[in-house]
Amino acid sequence: MLTRPPFALFALTDVSIETVDWVLEEARDGISVNSWWWYLVATLDYHAAPQRKPDGTGQDGTTPPIDPSFSSPFVGKSLEDVARWLRGKPQSVDVDDRYFGVLDKQAEKSGKVAICRLNDPKVEEEVAWCILREADYSTLFLAGLDSDLDWEELVSLQKYTLEL
Repeated sequence: MLTRPPFALFALTDVSIETVDWVLEEARDGISVNSWWWYLVATLDYHAAPQRKPDGTGQDGTTPPIDPSFSSPFVGKSLEDVARWLRGKPQSVDVDDRYFGVLDKQAEKSGKVAICRLNDPKVEEEVAWCILREADYSTLFLAGLDSDLDWEELVSLQKYTLEL
């Protein structure tokens, strides 16, 4: 059982169902807890997203295999569109408020996930940064975001620009 909400995962380009399933499986296998940390955003409707539990425990994310008819509503959209979706979500939606994942052309080529962070809402630029991580390491990386490591310094050395 998670103690934090899952991280939203957005496909901004056409990614095969097989690749999405593989990324979800690898991400789960890469962490020692038996939970799904990525929630694949498959609709713009917030009611389809995980909802907060009264006891404060986190929800599981998306369990593969995903529906073969999956088509991301975010194909052709920008990081700013993703940021608006995350910032516009009701309090009842149980996904992380700051960190999220993106599947772009690199996901299909190499199975890597772009991990991104939103800026403070007062900052004009919506997304602070993205870095590229192997799917199986992505959940470990996200789990480490609560540590004392200097993530800003780490990211400055590894910034990634999406391939859309």
